[in-house]
Amino acid sequence: MGSQSSKPGAFQPIFMAFTSNKCHQFQPKTSPCTWLGIYCNRGESVFRLNLTNAGLNGMLHDLSFSSFPDLEFIDFSSNGLFGENELNGSIPEEIGQLSSLIELFLYSNYLDGHIPVSLCNLTKMVALRLYDNQFSGTIPLKMGDLANLVELFMDSNSFEGPIPFTFGNLTKLTYLFMYQNQLSGSIPPEIGNLKSLNWLSLFGNNFSGPIPRSLGGMSNLTLLHLYKNQLSGSIPEELGNLMSISDLELGENQLNGSIPSSLGNLSKLQWLNLRANQLSGSIPASMGNLSELQHLKLGSNQLSGPIPASLSNLKTLKFLTVYDNHLTGPISLVTGALLCMLVVLFFRFQARKRGSKREVEMNSEGLLATSIFDGKTLYKEIIQATKNFHDMHCIGEGGFGKVYKAELPSGNTLAVKKFHSLNQVPSLPCTMLAEAQLLGSSYLIPPLHRNALIFTENN
Repeated sequence: MGSQSSKPGAFQPIFMAFTSNKCHQFQPKTSPCTWLGIYCNRGESVFRLNLTNAGLNGMLHDLSFSSFPDLEFIDFSSNGLFGENELNGSIPEEIGQLSSLIELFLYSNYLDGHIPVSLCNLTKMVALRLYDNQFSGTIPLKMGDLANLVELFMDSNSFEGPIPFTFGNLTKLTYLFMYQNQLSGSIPPEIGNLKSLNWLSLFGNNFSGPIPRSLGGMSNLTLLHLYKNQLSGSIPEELGNLMSISDLELGENQLNGSIPSSLGNLSKLQWLNLRANQLSGSIPASMGNLSELQHLKLGSNQLSGPIPASLSNLKTLKFLTVYDNHLTGPISLVTGALLCMLVVLFFRFQARKRGSKREVEMNSEGLLATSIFDGKTLYKEIIQATKNFHDMHCIGEGGFGKVYKAELPSGNTLAVKKFHSLNQVPSLPCTMLAEAQLLGSSYLIPPLHRNALIFTENN
C-alpha cells in the first residue's frame, strides 16, 4: 500500500477542477498514479503534478498539501491563458508543508494576494515562476532564504515596495525577472552579489535613486533591463566591465551626466538603449568599438557635439536614433547603410517639426514573405516564447501594433506582429515594411522574414 498521497480521496479537489475537461474520467477505485498529469515513485507516492494548460478551475486552498509529503514538482501554469477557465485565489500558507518541493510553476493564472512567508521555508526550491498573475503586497524578506533558487520569475503582477536586500543571498540565481510591477525604492546594491546571474529585468517599475555600481561586477550578465523607471544620477563607469552583456537598456529614466566611454568595452553588446533620459555631453568615440552592435537608441536626451566618425565602423548596426538632442555638424563622416538610416531618422525628425504627415512609401516586393495556415500548436509555442506577448520580447512598435521576437524550442526564431484589429491584416506588407524602416523592426526583413506568420485571436 502506498502513502496517504496515493489514496483517491486526496485527489478529490483535483478531480473537481477537471469538471470542464472531457479527457479526465474520475474512477475512484483506480490509483491516482494512473491519472494523466500525476506521477508517482515506486512507492506510489506522488512526486509530480503537471497540470499545465489543463483547464483548471478553483483555488489552491482546495488542495490538501499535507497529502503530498514527497511532492517535488508542481506545474499548474497557463490555466488562465486563453480566458476559458481559471485558477484563482491566493497561495495558501499550507504550501510551506511541501518540504521536498523543487519547482513551483503557477504562472499565467488569476492568482492574487500576497506571497505567504511559509513559502520561504521551501529551501530545496530551484525554480519559482509566479509571473502573469494578480499578486500584490510586498516581497517577504525571508525569500532570501531560498538559497538554491536558480530561476525566479515574479514579473507582470502588482507587487509593491522594495526588493529585499536579502536577495543578495540568492547567489545561484541565473534569471531574475521582476519587471512590470509596482516595486519602488532603490535597487539594493546586494544584487551585485549575484555573480551567476545571466538575465536581470526590472523594467516598468517605480525604482528611484542611482544604478548601483556593484552591478558592474556581474561578469555573467547578458541582459540588463532597467528602463521605464525613475532612476537618477549618472551611468556607472563600472557597467563597462559587463563583458558578457549583449542587451543593455536604461532608457526612459532620469539619468544625467555623460555616456561613460567604458561602454565601448562591451564587445558583445547588440542592443544599447539610453533614450529618453537627461544625458549630456558628446557621444563617446569608443562607441565605434562595439563591433556587434545592432540597435543604438540615444534619442530624447541633451547630447551635443558631432556624431563620431567612429560609428562608421559599426558594420552590424541596423537601427540608430539620435533625434531630439543638440547634435551639430555634418553626417557625411558616416557612410554606407548607416548613412541611409541616419537620413531616414533625421527626415523623420524634421518632418515632425514641420508638421508633415507624409509617410515613406516603399516597395514591398521580395522583402516580406507571409503565410496563413492552421498553426494552433505553433501559436501556443509563440505564446510561451513571448510570455504571452510581454514587452520583454517586443522588438518594435508602430501605429498598427507591436512586433515580438519568439525563439521557439526548435531553435527557429520568428517575428510575430500582433495587430490592434483584424481590419489591418490586409495592409500587412506596406505597413510592416514602413515600420521596419522607421521603428527599427529589422527582424521583419531577412533572414527572419521567411518565417513571418499571421495569427488571429482565434489562432
